[in-house]
Amino acid sequence: MWTGGTQQTGPRAVPRPRVNPPVEQLEFTTQAGAIVFDYRKGAFLPDCETLLVADLHFEKGSYLQAIGGAPLPTYDTPDTLARLSELMDIYRPKHVAALGDSFHDTSAGDRMRAADFEAMNALVARVPRFTWILGNHDPDIPAGLAGDQEDHIECGAFLLTHLPTAPFGEVGVNVCGHLHPKVRIKTRRSRLSVPCWAASHDRIIMPSFGTFTGGLDVEHPAIANELHGARAYFATTGKAVVSLAG
Repeated sequence: MWTGGTQQTGPRAVPRPRVNPPVEQLEFTTQAGAIVFDYRKGAFLPDCETLLVADLHFEKGSYLQAIGGAPLPTYDTPDTLARLSELMDIYRPKHVAALGDSFHDTSAGDRMRAADFEAMNALVARVPRFTWILGNHDPDIPAGLAGDQEDHIECGAFLLTHLPTAPFGEVGVNVCGHLHPKVRIKTRRSRLSVPCWAASHDRIIMPSFGTFTGGLDVEHPAIANELHGARAYFATTGKAVVSLAG
């Protein structure tokens, strides 16, 4: 259960990021309220008791095999489910919202193993409310899958969507997925490109949660143009959240 952690307030410009001390969870205060970033690539809205994940891309492995692409193993779905289950155990949310592109394509449910489909429904049943926000990869969810389908939902002043969308009101913040942001950080031994949250005063772009998902650098115009004014990045190394500050 979330009991609080390291806090940071407001986005700041980061033209040349430096790495601040890493933490497992970081609470970031926005104009809409607090949001917790977890190194496991999920986020939590304490005021709404809502757990957020984005771009799970279930069955991407089987999709690539079906079209004769890269010979990836087809166990990305159970791995993604296991990591989501871990986050649910930690935060014990009343609501889970998957921010679109949860399924890699509209036939993902047909290729999914029966055991994985059952595990997914069992996961959905663990919370009072589970919402599948529809994305461009999944304009519908597979038949027989539990949970609500929505184009967007509101959580206080947070607007939860798949694509970047203008928030409601002067203090609104849009939390979205779709763009799979990554940021470059320098360690003592090398330079790494790692998943991150990309934030400005009115928008937070989530990292992709799926096992086989790639990413786009935060300096790419597709991401940079969606962040208005000063911005901040919160990288996940797989073991910690690293706040990048100017």
